Amino acid sequence: MQMPVAVSVLWLLLVTGSLVGANFARVEEKLEALLDTETQLIDELRDYIERLELQLEEIQRETSAIEEIHSQVDNVEEYMGNPLNVLTILKRFESVWPRLEQQANATYLFDLGEGFSDRGITLPTEEDYEESLSQLLHLQSVYELESASLSLGVVNGLKLGSAMSWGDCLEVARKSDFSVARFWLETALEKLPSASENSTESHRERESGRVQILEATLNIEYRAGDLSRALETAEQLLLLLPMNQNVQKAKRKIEKALAKKELPKGKGQKSKTKTKVSKSTEQLLIEELCRGATQETTTGSRFNHCHLEGSTPWSLLQPARLEFLSSDPHIVLHHNVLTPKQVDQMLELIDEVEGLKGVTYQPLKLSKMGQKKLRRIPNLLGYEAGDQDPWMARRYGHEHTTKLEDNAELKHAARAMLNLQSPGMGGAVVFPQLELGVNVPRGSVLHWHTRSAGGSSSEWDYRTGVAVCPVLLGVQMSAWSGLN
Repeated sequence: MQMPVAVSVLWLLLVTGSLVGANFARVEEKLEALLDTETQLIDELRDYIERLELQLEEIQRETSAIEEIHSQVDNVEEYMGNPLNVLTILKRFESVWPRLEQQANATYLFDLGEGFSDRGITLPTEEDYEESLSQLLHLQSVYELESASLSLGVVNGLKLGSAMSWGDCLEVARKSDFSVARFWLETALEKLPSASENSTESHRERESGRVQILEATLNIEYRAGDLSRALETAEQLLLLLPMNQNVQKAKRKIEKALAKKELPKGKGQKSKTKTKVSKSTEQLLIEELCRGATQETTTGSRFNHCHLEGSTPWSLLQPARLEFLSSDPHIVLHHNVLTPKQVDQMLELIDEVEGLKGVTYQPLKLSKMGQKKLRRIPNLLGYEAGDQDPWMARRYGHEHTTKLEDNAELKHAARAMLNLQSPGMGGAVVFPQLELGVNVPRGSVLHWHTRSAGGSSSEWDYRTGVAVCPVLLGVQMSAWSGLN
């Protein structure tokens, strides 16, 4: 039997991702609880195996003793003529064999579902699993991750998790759109035991797995409207299951649908796929920028300057390293605004927000002490302290989707984003209208104007709409503020 999809091992991705809307502290608590559960399950399995081994040793001793007695029987009639032998045989059937049968059939309680329900052990729910699978498919879509590499636990050339079985790949395919499902189905076929493995178990698994994969392929192709390929799949299935009535019925149904089809092949399929919600041009551009930013560790700007501002004593003593990303609109990356020690202190000053559920990020609250420590940043950006809105902390994880933030809804003249914790992969800030993707380093501030330079103060510059890419690995923590 195949185990469920191993995406929890792939990013830690899919266990923490199953808790959409939960605060990050509770996510970590549940993850730790699940890891504790696995530790207990491993320990109990080891105990179970040890008990079975002891049980088998006892059965083996009893069997060897009976075999030794049995081997001494040269003549059945002569042996049965001895009343002591008859008594011994009858005794064995009365006491020994029933006991051996009981030992052979005995099991120790190890019920993953109901057996642990009364013991306070944390277990993932079916909903957790479904959401994790959905999040994996979202990340695959945004970053165009290959199914074959993903199934090996490899993302962008980095080994992030364990390999998936053919059953895992099949389960992902069943939850995917047709355009993605076919790659997962191909990967599942490639992961079946090879024909060179001549063991009976491998042969049985290979034949059973091939049937399951073809059945899923037939169902997916038929629902997608690809009748020609569905017919080919049905014919392949009939070679393996020539007497299967369900497959025969499906084949007749497909042939009938093809016969009634008046439109040329391919055109009918196109009209079928039109019912699916397609991505907008802007969303496709955002995803392209996210993929490009994932491959780069820096923004690639050629305008990297050391700026010395003498308007205040602290700025005179602290030159700023500026990276000019755009002059119109004004976008600048201020490097090394906070030291690593200061960033660690800021992370300790972030509080949870109860009752809020973000779609593109999880909102958090920065304590009063945290607000106080960040008062000097507006001066660094050329603003008075009173022109700044309070800083709001955000947490981005792989469970959050990408959505363009409409600055038109805000009344700020500019915005600032301070990165407090960089993810292992992903999480870039992108400006789709400018085709610009920025990986903000830890302790640095991204600053951009949201109003047109030549217009009135209330005229919003649509080019400054931003989106934050999904996090592929780890967690991104940041603080955002509006500047007036």
